[in-house]
Amino acid sequence: MKTRVGIVGAGPSGLLLAQILHNEGIPSVIIEHRSRDYVLERIRAGVIEPGAVATFVEHGVGDRLLCEGLPHQEMQLRWNGQMHRFNQVDEDGRQLTTYGQSAIVRDMIEAREAAGLPILWNAKVDTVEDIEHAPRIHFTRDGQAQTLDCDYVAGCDGFWGVTRGLIPDIDTHMFLKEYPFSWLGILTQSAPNPDKRGYAHSLRGMAVASSRSNTICRHYLQVPPETDVNAWSDDAIWDELDLRFADEGGETLNRGPILSKDVVRLRAFFCDRMRHGRLFIAGDAAHIVPPSGAKGLNLAVGDIRILAEAIRRHVTAGDSGLIENYDATCLQRIRSTVHWSNRLAQTLHIFPGQTDFDTQMQMTTLNKWAHTEAGNREFVQSALGEPYPV
Repeated sequence: MKTRVGIVGAGPSGLLLAQILHNEGIPSVIIEHRSRDYVLERIRAGVIEPGAVATFVEHGVGDRLLCEGLPHQEMQLRWNGQMHRFNQVDEDGRQLTTYGQSAIVRDMIEAREAAGLPILWNAKVDTVEDIEHAPRIHFTRDGQAQTLDCDYVAGCDGFWGVTRGLIPDIDTHMFLKEYPFSWLGILTQSAPNPDKRGYAHSLRGMAVASSRSNTICRHYLQVPPETDVNAWSDDAIWDELDLRFADEGGETLNRGPILSKDVVRLRAFFCDRMRHGRLFIAGDAAHIVPPSGAKGLNLAVGDIRILAEAIRRHVTAGDSGLIENYDATCLQRIRSTVHWSNRLAQTLHIFPGQTDFDTQMQMTTLNKWAHTEAGNREFVQSALGEPYPV
């Protein structure tokens, strides 16, 4: 089997890269370790920056997003018994959109299938040889060893994937932080309460209330790192959410059946080396941000825009400039976004052994974001996202 670009992973990064390349007339094959159903059922965050929305629309996979996505014009922040509303529409009319990541993945899979383009499901990549000159991907599918020859390899296989480890000495180029807490998340069939959304800083721990649609909500509680999700009853989760979101208004979240619940450990990490020879890593394979910033998908879109353009220039004009500067170009946005996401995590969560001094410093930051022009601008612009360099 042979193609121009071998893409490892059928998540948002791999699918978007394949879509952009297809629009440019550059063939690709996607190799995905999991099944189609598994990929479609993964629950991920759904807050999409305006630049990412424009990217999906530009490349023909944004029609449903525009029709069904919920405008995210306001964000609420609660702390110390008070609540502040941030207007998240800037002077240019840019705003966030809520649209589940599983939905955008579905849209891209359906677009690729409608075009008759290949996704190899249940195919486990074993290794890639001759990365420097003529890559050959070795993978196993249906119990049989197979190969894919290509000119470029895109590692879009996530934090636990195989491709990052193929970059020599990658351990010396990785920067990782494990946070001392997890998030207990629920997906619930309930209408969002417009007066109870956003972040809550509480001495009991952080909480998040968000919506996926007019009938589905996604809420989170900060919990200890080794929490057993089954130790929390549905009523206990709702009660704790109401306690953490309590303010002088006295409103509570709208309750409903909990469709699923899980516990996710929080970490932040990035690589300052994202390329070796003709192998490039992107998305979660290259960086993870704590979910408090809702930046994972949006960072991945930035990587893919750069990678797709680098490949296009090399294929059509023999221009290797952007390929050679791929990681440096990506890192301009990655570093600042990881920094913002980490700052949010440091400000909104309660840490083990936290002192009154630490809490007062958090309050100072929250008050600055809410009550100063510079702080408000920083919060809103960071939420909306930096412009993509390419």
